[in-house]
Amino acid sequence: MKTDSLVLFSETEYSGTAVVSGDRQKGVGYYNSSSSTQSIRFQTNDYAGTIVIQASLNSDPTEDSDWFDAYTFPGDSAVDGSTAITTDYSITLTGNFAWIRATTNAWTGGTIDAVTLSY
Repeated sequence: MKTDSLVLFSETEYSGTAVVSGDRQKGVGYYNSSSSTQSIRFQTNDYAGTIVIQASLNSDPTEDSDWFDAYTFPGDSAVDGSTAITTDYSITLTGNFAWIRATTNAWTGGTIDAVTLSY
């Protein structure tokens, strides 16, 4: 089983597009592991928008309908993504997910330095 960091988003600067999808990566459930814990790290610089972590239980998700929202960054309910933030923030995501990806929503400026997955 892979135990190092997998890239969901590499360094990406805002280009005028509000919705962008990063690369899908194998989640802990892909390996039929008894573990269900994975860590997601968000590194942003003046980022305005939200990043949605999506997961799939499908062995080979090919349609948008194969994915569901598992976490929205920033996770603080007082922050709606309209204020630019610079942060290095990590969460623990619990679920036996086969695949995980990150997508942006309402992205209006700034840079995603990286969004990584580890387990």
